[in-house]
Amino acid sequence: MIIFRPHRLGMDLGDALAEAKEFSSVEEMKKYIVELWNDGWQGHEKLFSEKDIVIDEESETNDERIGWEDSKYVCVRRMGSKEYETPQCIGMCATKYKR
Repeated sequence: MIIFRPHRLGMDLGDALAEAKEFSSVEEMKKYIVELWNDGWQGHEKLFSEKDIVIDEESETNDERIGWEDSKYVCVRRMGSKEYETPQCIGMCATKYKR
């Protein structure tokens, strides 16, 4: 199991956690993220695909505030036609968390 929450600037942590979703696999989580970001997007191309999503293993930390013991950044390598030299954070995920 893996849990994901979107990164929300200026939003209360409790509100951001209300958007958290659990998945049975990383692949399932990535599919959801692509659908979430591309839903309603009116561009001629997808913002990004599952292959553009990376989990930053080096960012792992124990977020004691919410009980996510191995919280990591979920990042994208591109957004639309813009490719990033350094992937950009769009959320957090964890596999060791309070259920």
